[in-house]
Amino acid sequence: MRPIDRACLQYAYQVVLGVDHAYVSPTGACLLLNHAEKLDPAGDPISAAIAALAAMMKLHLGGIGFGELRNDLVGSGVGEDFANRVHDHLADVSESEWVGLRDRIRWYGDDTGEPPRASTDVSGGN
Repeated sequence: MRPIDRACLQYAYQVVLGVDHAYVSPTGACLLLNHAEKLDPAGDPISAAIAALAAMMKLHLGGIGFGELRNDLVGSGVGEDFANRVHDHLADVSESEWVGLRDRIRWYGDDTGEPPRASTDVSGGN
């Protein structure tokens, strides 16, 4: 699983399940609060929502606009209500959240298992 897939899945898990901490393994398993959760979009509606949100985030990061993503979801048969919720959520994601997602993609690319580090640059004078 590529870093962008892992980062988008992590974010989607956090949004859909309302959890603060998650880690997506290279196999796609998500570790939440000391247990592993395997995504099963075909058999579980929550998994399907997580997978759809992650896929739409990935496509948006690739340059596709929110309106086009919404229309693609409607065309896929998920229903307008669900497509509208995904669209509205994506449109409400702040720029700092998109920056955080891009940081997480880089972190998964390194795959060190270490949490992202805060900047150690010092600003200002003594």
